[in-house]
Formats: sequence, structure tokens, C-alpha cells
Amino acid sequence: MGTQILEINLISAQGLKPPSANLRRIQTYAITWIDPATKLRTHVDSVGGENPTWNDKFLFRVSDEFIAGDTSAVAVEIFAVGYIKDILIGTVRFLLSTCLKRAAAPLDSAGEVSIGTPSCTGLQIRRPSGRFQGVLNIAAAAYRSSDYAVLEKVSAVSFRGLMEKKENESRRQRRLSRGGSRRSQQSSGGESCDFSDGADSTTSSSSTASTALKEWNCVRQMAGKMKDAKSNGAGGLLCGLKMQRKVPFCPSDQNLELWADSFEEEKD
Repeated sequence: MGTQILEINLISAQGLKPPSANLRRIQTYAITWIDPATKLRTHVDSVGGENPTWNDKFLFRVSDEFIAGDTSAVAVEIFAVGYIKDILIGTVRFLLSTCLKRAAAPLDSAGEVSIGTPSCTGLQIRRPSGRFQGVLNIAAAAYRSSDYAVLEKVSAVSFRGLMEKKENESRRQRRLSRGGSRRSQQSSGGESCDFSDGADSTTSSSSTASTALKEWNCVRQMAGKMKDAKSNGAGGLLCGLKMQRKVPFCPSDQNLELWADSFEEEKD
């Protein structure tokens, strides 16, 4: 059994009846389907109010018998966005035989469906109460299934969904490319940091050596002074009185004294 691609374009609507409880400009969208298990939705029109414009296209993969059937139809429902839940405004049942075969009549006297020839029509909208109010502008066209390889694995898709999918894929590729370049920059920066760390360690080791040398010179000077003070005798003034007193050495001073003795022995 052969298949074809049916394109449905929900163009716009005029004269919609807004919900009675609605106190703001209505925002509307439409849902269309051939199989109730696969429903497609337009974007929300928030500007047009009672005269919305969607201009969203949908592709359905259908059989040749469906295209040629006299009772084959496409269902459309129009909703208004609500605070708690969306409100049904009206419904439309679109018979393909009233549109596609009429477009093909000048080309084919047998009444066959014209391939690739779109046809536009206006259909009355039935309100939930059963009364008719408003008009839905819709277009339909049939194409060979070989022209749309994207529908080989799906039965229905929207043009907007295809474009969004393509845009998301391109964004993901751009993020991956930016992430790869960022990682390469970080890796090159890490190598430069390794060289700088080596230079810092060399500088810090040299500064530590110079500090240790200064401390050692200071120790030698203090040891020499303490040796001189020991040879001359410890004495001082306390509150203006001259008196001799022995200055006790703390453990560290004793160590300095031993170093001073060792320096004197080396000199001798």
C-alpha cells in the first residue's frame, strides 16, 4: 500500500467567541489531528485576540486510500488559554474531498488528487453550544512520500518542531565546540603554570638559604658579645645603685655560651 504526505496549514481564524468569564484579551491556539493518538499543536497567539494568526504547517503520513476517500477528514480544535485550564472555543471537521479534488479538477477530469498543489478554504467554526460562529482559514496539499524522508519513521510532525529540533542540535554542537576550545586553553594554561611553579620554588629555596645564613651570622655575633660580657664580669646599675650581680642563663643562653667557647677554642 502506497503512502503520501498530507500538509495541513492552519493559517488564521476570525470572529472567535471569547469565553464569558474571560476578562482579558484571549490567547488562542489550535490542535489538529488525523489519528487521535497523534495530535499536533500550533503556537499560542497572544496578539490577535478574537482574530488570531498561527500560520503553522503540519505533515501527516497517510495512505493513498485516505487521500482519495470521500469521507477522509482532518479534525481541528481551538482553545483559549485559561488561568486554571484551557477552554474549548470551537471545533472544525475538514473534509479533504471538498478541497484537494476541487483543486485538481481543472488538471484532471478523473478527479485525482493533484500532487503538490495547495488549496485554501474557509470553514465555519462550531462552538461547544452547537452554534456556528467564526471562520477558520485552512490550506491543504498532498505530496509524494519520497519528498519527505523525515517522515519514514513518524506518522506526523510539525514544521515548527522540525525547526526547533534543528536549532537545538546546532546549539548543542556550538556548546560542544566551545567546551573543547575551553578545555584546550585550560590545558595549555596548566603547562605554563608548571613552569612558573618551578621558578617560584627556586626563588623560595634561595630566599630560605639567605635567611638561614643571616640567622647564623646573628647567632655568632650574639655568642661573641656574651663571651666578652663573661670575660669582663656581669654587672649593672639597678635603680641608680652600682652592684654586681650574676646574670642567670636560660637554656638558650647556655647554648650560646657553649658556641662562644667553641669559637674561642678555634681562635686559640
